[in-house]
Amino acid sequence: MKTIAIKTSAAILSLIILIWIVIYLTVVIVKVPTIGVDLYKDRSGHYIVANVDQGSRADFLGIRNNDLILKVNNEDVNEFKNVRKYAYIEGADSVFVKHQDGREQLIDFKSHWSGNHSNWDLLIQLYTPGASLFVFSAFSVFLYGKRKNDKAALLLIAFFLSIGLSYYSSSASIRADRIGLSIIYVVLPLIPLLFMSFMNVYLAKYGTTFVNKRLLNALYFVVFVLGSVSLFYIWTDRLPFQIYEYMKMTHSGIILLGNVICVYFLIHRYIEHHRTKLNSLFKITLTAHLVAFTPFTFMNLLPLMTGNQQFVPAAFTALFLFVLPVVYLYLLTSNQLFDIDFILTRFKYYTSLSLVPAVLITIFSLALMIEQPKNFWMRSFQLFAITYIGITLFLYAKELIDHRFRPRMFKAMYSYQDSLDRFSRKIARIMKKTDLQIALRQEINELLPVNHIEFVQIDQTEGIVHASGKTAEEERTIAFLLQVADILEVGELVDLPYGIGLVIGKQRAGIHVVWIGPKTNHTRFNSDELRWLKTMANYASIVFENLYLIEGLIDDLKSEVQKEHTTSPWLLRLLFNLSENERRKLAADLHDSALQDQLLWYRKLESVIMDHPISDKLSRELEEIKEGLLDVIHQIRETCNELRPPLLKEMGVVEAIESIIEHAQMRNNFAVDFRAKPFVGELSEEQITVIYRIVQELLRNAAKHANANLVTLELDQRKGFLYLNYKDDGIGMDVNSMEASFDHMGLSGIKERVASLEGEITFRSEKGKGLEITIVMPETMTAVRSERGLRA
Repeated sequence: MKTIAIKTSAAILSLIILIWIVIYLTVVIVKVPTIGVDLYKDRSGHYIVANVDQGSRADFLGIRNNDLILKVNNEDVNEFKNVRKYAYIEGADSVFVKHQDGREQLIDFKSHWSGNHSNWDLLIQLYTPGASLFVFSAFSVFLYGKRKNDKAALLLIAFFLSIGLSYYSSSASIRADRIGLSIIYVVLPLIPLLFMSFMNVYLAKYGTTFVNKRLLNALYFVVFVLGSVSLFYIWTDRLPFQIYEYMKMTHSGIILLGNVICVYFLIHRYIEHHRTKLNSLFKITLTAHLVAFTPFTFMNLLPLMTGNQQFVPAAFTALFLFVLPVVYLYLLTSNQLFDIDFILTRFKYYTSLSLVPAVLITIFSLALMIEQPKNFWMRSFQLFAITYIGITLFLYAKELIDHRFRPRMFKAMYSYQDSLDRFSRKIARIMKKTDLQIALRQEINELLPVNHIEFVQIDQTEGIVHASGKTAEEERTIAFLLQVADILEVGELVDLPYGIGLVIGKQRAGIHVVWIGPKTNHTRFNSDELRWLKTMANYASIVFENLYLIEGLIDDLKSEVQKEHTTSPWLLRLLFNLSENERRKLAADLHDSALQDQLLWYRKLESVIMDHPISDKLSRELEEIKEGLLDVIHQIRETCNELRPPLLKEMGVVEAIESIIEHAQMRNNFAVDFRAKPFVGELSEEQITVIYRIVQELLRNAAKHANANLVTLELDQRKGFLYLNYKDDGIGMDVNSMEASFDHMGLSGIKERVASLEGEITFRSEKGKGLEITIVMPETMTAVRSERGLRA
């Protein structure tokens, strides 16, 4: 409880400090408009204008690069603290400027501006940073409410707040405000380090790390030293101006180094885990980091480090930071990752689409300018970047809008999807070609304004087309179909002289085509209609192929039935597989219904005997009933096991036979000597089941008819064949009369099972000398497939 109270107090105190800082920074931003001038000190000790922000007060009032600042607030320029300490004239009421043409001018900021901000200043210095801070804070509050005891979540909150606070403080720092500068020089370099710390904690649950702790601690130490020196410079006047210049360069360098290290390790970990389950995770984080920080690094940070003008305002590139809270909050709170490959594919597609329009718009806009602007190439790049990114984002937004609103605005388009759903449900119940034709005709008539739908068949062998009538349109269409018959493919749309054709089937030399006449409104088939028809053709072709296979199967079954002396192995195998499936269903039904009911009544009877006073005579009768129920339960379980042998594939053929023998010896008086050699190859479940059933029938036959004392079973695997030998010392039989004897139907069934696996069976027996059966089956069946895909 004490720990929770401390954490709660720390959270409340941090919130109070954050609110106070935000209020203070807001007052600073609103109270003092920026001037927008950077100075540098030449060798003579003069302060010269190094850069004037475009659209700033200084630009509006005529201050230009290389102008000389002589006085500030009617005093020597060196007396103004911000000039001496930061080379800024922010906070000045007036400046005395000597222009490059020799003209001197006193510029009064108050009289010309009256303390009011321009809309542009408010947008880039207050509204946009304020909105960013609000979003980052909202994400942090949400995350704290969900995961306040999660260290990774707390580091992510610190990461979010550092970004938002640094962005908001930048507006105060350019006014040379001490708190704003302190946050920029202390908090901003921590952002990459907080990210690395978060990734280390987050990846710990996956058993990996992001960055070496020693390197991370060294970076924290460097940032600590820089922050200490920066704070000492900002809050005291004991260090020379040269320290500030080095401090600025080091500050930018550390931020750049931190981001480079982040990107390096993201790439390194992505390559390292490219083929593991963390592939998508590192791809997402790498993409998010690049999108968030690359624009600011290349368009703002690098130009500042090299002493050049920023390509675009930092307020614009900072908008990309909104990617971070969305992505990392999603990673921390969601159990599933979004499909980053899908997003990146869209990104490559949309950026390629946006390139040409962005270039054309940039060229056209520059051509319309009456005079060439200052910094022409810089302006050109800015215009291109804004246009290019804007078009790309618009295409992304269009996809989302299409997904959300297009179904409502274009209902006809989505009726095609409804039709496909309806048609797919219908074809699941279709068993004849005529039913398929009726279903297709209904769907086409319902959605398309056509009055002619005909099903035609092209016989390539005879060179004819089977159709209903002999109109001029039909004769021309038939002639066209005969010409293109060799190149027609299933599911294809064909432009016919009168309408279009859907190829829905192609078997042997026959091609089945749906001929759809022209639309009654005399318009062409649009792209949505063509896509719908092509999908319908693909659906219909699948059903058509299945119907053809079913018809072929029925024909083959009929021909097999008409044969007098032999039955094809594949047909026997099909029948036995169907039989095994039915056995499994029956066993499941017995187990889930009859057996469970018997167990329920058994427990109720047991409860009645124990809970109620019963006479001795009644108690004995109930105990007999109870024992009878147990016998029935046992019999049902035995029946279920015989109908559906458990785990045959997992047990293997030897263990399966041993289980049969164990049960047989418990019920019968003969002994079983089972000899099996280790198997080299693995048998299929079908082969194991057949051998299991053969042995089961042999032992059942021995119990019923053989009157044997000893049964010998041998199972072996030799050179691609399976050998099973059965021998008993029973009464024997007349092998010649076996097929005509009803008593030996079980042995006939064994013979058919052996034939189903393309094996051979030999019976050897005499009266009074027992029975011997030898079975030889190939490990690999050699039956080939017919044209329809059926075994023959």
